[in-house]
Amino acid sequence: MYDKVIVGLGNPGLKYELTRHNAGFMVVDNLVEDTGGSWQSARWDGLMARIDLSGLRVAVGKPATYMNLSGRFVSGLSRYFKVAPEDVLAVYDDVDLPLGTLKLARGGGTAGHKGVKSIIEELGTRDFPRLRVGIGKPAGARDVSGYVLGRFSDAELKDISLAVEDALLALHTWTAEGIETAMNKHNG
Repeated sequence: MYDKVIVGLGNPGLKYELTRHNAGFMVVDNLVEDTGGSWQSARWDGLMARIDLSGLRVAVGKPATYMNLSGRFVSGLSRYFKVAPEDVLAVYDDVDLPLGTLKLARGGGTAGHKGVKSIIEELGTRDFPRLRVGIGKPAGARDVSGYVLGRFSDAELKDISLAVEDALLALHTWTAEGIETAMNKHNG
């Protein structure tokens, strides 16, 4: 039995590597690397790693499905490790936050994010913690699909790299001290 599950959202494959929509993958890849974990195939169509974080046993995952089917993987992983939704944290990109900004939340809606919508449908609840990574959005844009699937510029990569480092600290705080403390220390 594990204490927590952390899942980064993104799209699989080299085509999507370093795209804005894969900010969640970037965070969990760095988390697994920093903790000495390694990825292995999971039976729910994704990759998982087992790590120790802040003295707790944590399963980390990356769905191998596209974003809008992420919930199946998250649900399978949390059921297998017997982790309740309130201990399953999703890390994902957010166009409504400025580039490099982090925002932790206890739960909430989808804000139009199809990966989060899928998780809500599969877990049967909106009450799971989230770590949103700001990717910004182009001024005046109505349809952001091309933007989120685009790669970070070199300048943006510097900002997002700092955000990933901050996200790792936020994940340590969440596992050790809970969502309230993590929100107070790391939001904004």
